[in-house]
Amino acid sequence: MNIKKNMKKWLFLALILSAVCIETVSAARLQSCQNQASTANQAVVTNVVSVSESASNRDELVGDEESGNREIVASNSDLGVQIDGVADEQGSYGQLTLRTPVFQCSLSGTQVQNPTYAPQITTADLDGDGQKEFIIHLTSGYGTGVELNSVQVFRQNGDSIPVQSLNEAIGNQFHSAVQGSNLTLTLNGKTSSIPLSQLAEQPDTQQNTPPVTGGAVQQYEVNGNTLSAIYSLQVGMMTYIGELHANYQYENGTLQLAPASLELEQQ
Repeated sequence: MNIKKNMKKWLFLALILSAVCIETVSAARLQSCQNQASTANQAVVTNVVSVSESASNRDELVGDEESGNREIVASNSDLGVQIDGVADEQGSYGQLTLRTPVFQCSLSGTQVQNPTYAPQITTADLDGDGQKEFIIHLTSGYGTGVELNSVQVFRQNGDSIPVQSLNEAIGNQFHSAVQGSNLTLTLNGKTSSIPLSQLAEQPDTQQNTPPVTGGAVQQYEVNGNTLSAIYSLQVGMMTYIGELHANYQYENGTLQLAPASLELEQQ
């Protein structure tokens, strides 16, 4: 038996098997990120990153997908991270993909093409494990008194961290009603009142809806290692009355909204 010759054959076979395993793990990582990213909930804004508009950059991708009509929507050269997507005729980007040096993931939602509201890519240790997560801020709509944003969070290995829906969390904490000549706002059991006479627009008491609506503007900030949210409150179509402020806390594998505080506008 030629031991030396057989050892070479086994070594060659082992190298082939290793390559197959690495490719399988890489494919699994991409699929895992795509699945987990789709479950991320919504949030909003931090530091602006560069947006490339040059024709050459629009076809430049990190990964093995064909560039086609995909464009680089935002990038952060310091982190080596970019977001690319497909532009539509409604002024948004869809089919968004986050690409990092370690993983790539599909992002849920859409992003407006207006560079004023460019996606934001930041990092912070939101779960307290000593490693910073990627925090991706998207804007799906904007206008007079309106800004609709979302946030998605990924660990360095591509695992996503679910973020509690801001609308859902505020709905559990905040309630409003018209009582006599006052508008009452109840936040986590504490009630504040605004005289109806001070409002430029009166709440509609004929409909079976709360007199105060919220979330026309939702903004998020990262301060240090804390993700915080701002949630606007209004009466009718245009009467802004204040906003709710709250931080997110990492609990049981999820970023959950802590009890909010109320800041009323001077009427």
